Amino acid sequence: MKKLIALLAAFAALSACQTGPTVRIIKPNNHAVAVSALQRVNAKVYECWPSDKDLKAYGVIPELDSSGTPRILIVPKGKPQSLPKLVITASGKGVTSFGPLAQSALAPRINADLNRWAAGSTACSA
Repeated sequence: MKKLIALLAAFAALSACQTGPTVRIIKPNNHAVAVSALQRVNAKVYECWPSDKDLKAYGVIPELDSSGTPRILIVPKGKPQSLPKLVITASGKGVTSFGPLAQSALAPRINADLNRWAAGSTACSA
């Protein structure tokens, strides 16, 4: 009986040394989802808003790789140190914006653009 237990222990030890292929499934976390959404939004803001008569006076400062909440700052063009007129943030739940432009008459259109682009649309307008 002792020999059988010793033999089983030896087999168990040998099988523990075996290496085989391992599969690692990486699920995107909320931060990765947020950054991805803001990357899409950022690309479309750069493409679409400079030719828009209502929004061409603004520049874009992306802060996508920060350790906190990724965001995009919309500031007066040529004044990167000024206070943002719009801050666009994202989480795993969606895109939000706040600031003076988010409370202006342009807010419905801006929010429609942001939500459309975050969802993956490539169209500049609805």
